[in-house]
Amino acid sequence: MTTTAQAPTLRRAVVLMTASSFLVPAGGLLTAPLLARALSTDGRGELAAAIAPAGLMLAAATLGLPDALTYFLAKRPGATRPALAWASLVTVALGLVCLLATFLALSFLSAGDPDLGRLILLATALTVPALVVNVFRGAATGRQMWGAIAVERVIITAIRVLGFGLLFVGGELGVLAGVLVNTVTPIVAGIVYWPLLRRPQEATEPAEAAGDPADLPDDENDRGTLATIVAFGSKVWLGSVASMVLARASQLLMTPLSSVEDLGLYTVASTVSDLPLIVALAIQGALFGVNSKTRDASQLTGTARLTLLVAFGGCLVLGASLPFWIGPLFGYEFEAATVPTLMLLVSALICIPGLLAGTALSAWGRPGLRSAGLGVTLAANVGSFVLLVPHFGVYGAAWTSIISNVVLATFMVVAARQVVGVPGRDFFLVRRSDVVRAWTEGQRILARLPLGGRS
Repeated sequence: MTTTAQAPTLRRAVVLMTASSFLVPAGGLLTAPLLARALSTDGRGELAAAIAPAGLMLAAATLGLPDALTYFLAKRPGATRPALAWASLVTVALGLVCLLATFLALSFLSAGDPDLGRLILLATALTVPALVVNVFRGAATGRQMWGAIAVERVIITAIRVLGFGLLFVGGELGVLAGVLVNTVTPIVAGIVYWPLLRRPQEATEPAEAAGDPADLPDDENDRGTLATIVAFGSKVWLGSVASMVLARASQLLMTPLSSVEDLGLYTVASTVSDLPLIVALAIQGALFGVNSKTRDASQLTGTARLTLLVAFGGCLVLGASLPFWIGPLFGYEFEAATVPTLMLLVSALICIPGLLAGTALSAWGRPGLRSAGLGVTLAANVGSFVLLVPHFGVYGAAWTSIISNVVLATFMVVAARQVVGVPGRDFFLVRRSDVVRAWTEGQRILARLPLGGRS
C-alpha cells in the first residue's frame, strides 16, 4: 500500500526535474555559441575565470544547509519557517566571510589582471543573495515542491537566453555583461519560493500535503531546529565544497597551469558533456528528496540503473553527431574541443553510478560517508590535474575527469553496498527489465504530451 502511494511521488518528481533540467543545458547550448562568437577564446576563458570563485562560494558558504533542509523538512515540514530563518542567517554570514576571502586572494585568482580581479569581486558579491535562494531551494526539495523548482529553472533559462540574445544582437555582449546575466538571474528567479514563508499547510500542494500528522511537530524549538540542521549540514558541508571544487577546479586552475585558450576549449567541451550529467543531477535531487522520506532500496538502485541507461543513449547520440556540429555551432576555432568532449562524455557515464550511490548514503542518514568519498575524489582530481594539465593542456584535464570519476564511482558504490544492504552491481549493471521499464516510462510520458495523441 505504501509503495503504491509513493511511486507516483517519485515519478512526478523525476519527470518535473528531468524535463526542467533540459532547459538549463538547452539554454547553455543556445547561449554558448553567442558567447564564443562575441568573446572569442580568450574572452570566454576570462568569463569562466570571473564566475568560478562565485560558483565555489555557492558550496562553501551554505555549510551544507540546503541538503540538511531537504533531509530535515522531508520528515518535519512544520519546522519550515524557523529552519529557513536560521539557515539563511548563517548562510549570509558565511557568504560575507567568503567575499572577504575572495578579496584577499584576488591577485592569485586573477593572475595579476586588475580588470579580471574586479569582475571576480563583482560576481562574488552578487552571489551572496543567490546563496539564500540556494537555501530556499533545499527547503523546497524537502517539502516536495517540484513545481516551484521547475518554474525557477524555466525563469533562469528564459532570462539568460533572452538577455544574452539581446546583448549579442545589440553588440553589447562583453565579459562584464556575461557576469551580470549569470549572477543576477538566480536572484530574480528565487521569487518562486515565497510560498515557503507561509504556513506549511498552505505552501504545499494538496497532493503533497497528505503526510503523516506525526511528522508535524507541535512545538518546534528554534535552537533545536538550528542544532539539527547544522549537525546534518556540517557532515555534508565538506562533501558539498569538494563537489563544487571538483566542478570548478578546471576553471580555477587551468589559466595559471595552462592558458585561457585551453580553458575556453574545456568550457565548450564541458558545456556539451554536461548534458547527461545535468539530467542525472536532476534525478539525483528528486531521488534524495523522496528517498529521504521512504528509504526504499529498490527505488534507489532501479533509478540508478535507469538513469545510466538513458544517459548512455544520450551520450551515444551526442558523441556520434559531435564532429558534424561543434564547429558550425561554436565556431571553427572550437573544433579542437571535439576529442576532449568525447572523453568527457565517457567520464560522465562513469560518474553516474557514483552520483546515485552517493545519494543513497545521504538519504539513509550517512552524509559524512558521502563527504569522505567526495574528499577522496577531490584529492585524486587535484593531484591528476596538477600533474597532467601543464604537459597535456585540455587533454590532461579530460583525463583528470575520467580518473576522478572512476575513484568517485568505486568509493560510493562500495560504501552504498554496505549502508543500503544491496549488491554493488545493482547500481550500474543494467538489466533487461530496466530496458523494458525505460521504454514503458517513455511511452507513458509521451502519452501525456499534446503530441502524444491525447485530445
